[in-house]
Amino acid sequence: MIRGVTASPAKSLIVSLHDAHPGSHAAITEQVAFLAGYGITRSSILVVPEFHHRGSVLQDKNFCAAVSDWQTGGHEIVLHGYFHDRQESPPEKLSTLFWTRLYTNHEAEFLDLPRETARLRLERGLALFKSQGWNARGFVAPAWLMADGLTNLLAEMNFAYTTRLREIIPLLPGLHRLKTSPSLCYSTRAGWRRIASGLWNKHLYGQLRETDLVRLSLHPRDLEFPLMRRQIDQILRASLKRGFQPTTYGDYVAR
Repeated sequence: MIRGVTASPAKSLIVSLHDAHPGSHAAITEQVAFLAGYGITRSSILVVPEFHHRGSVLQDKNFCAAVSDWQTGGHEIVLHGYFHDRQESPPEKLSTLFWTRLYTNHEAEFLDLPRETARLRLERGLALFKSQGWNARGFVAPAWLMADGLTNLLAEMNFAYTTRLREIIPLLPGLHRLKTSPSLCYSTRAGWRRIASGLWNKHLYGQLRETDLVRLSLHPRDLEFPLMRRQIDQILRASLKRGFQPTTYGDYVAR
């Protein structure tokens, strides 16, 4: 075990809060409080340094202070892309249209970035995190979509892990092996997406509850919708009752 890292239990619950930035500050704060109501005080909070090119998080001192407080309180702060959009990305190809227009709404930032462009954005993100004292053990690409070879670059830059929708990928020697485990997540962009993701998550959770790992990925608007909020409540209550213990991605791969 790495010194200073809390061992993950045999049955782990990882809740990740995606797209944290000044514009989602209130929503993420609500989610942190929502989790605390279940006794969950450890999650992985995914921070975007310059969400949709709207300016650096450093411009909002209150948000930065909140992130620091979350880290001090036991939450893990994770680098989540840099811009989280497709501006300054390579021209669209027929092979990428599904991922950039349907699966996401022009947000697959690291889907096809050239290696050196990706490196520069990662370096900028790491520098920003370091300036605030935020520990960036992990990197998660927007929508979990990454160009070929990005995992090798992340390992070269000493990130401990990354994740995809269906797996957790340790990047450094001696860490926990690759874990195949799909994440529960929701799509809120349209009514049919909310209904479909709710039905899928009900089915998927029926399988995950019999395993040793449940991953739940929340986005800023997820708690706004009563049906989704109720299902999230049911998943958390059922998981805790079954003995799943909250942990973070960083601690999970280091156990």
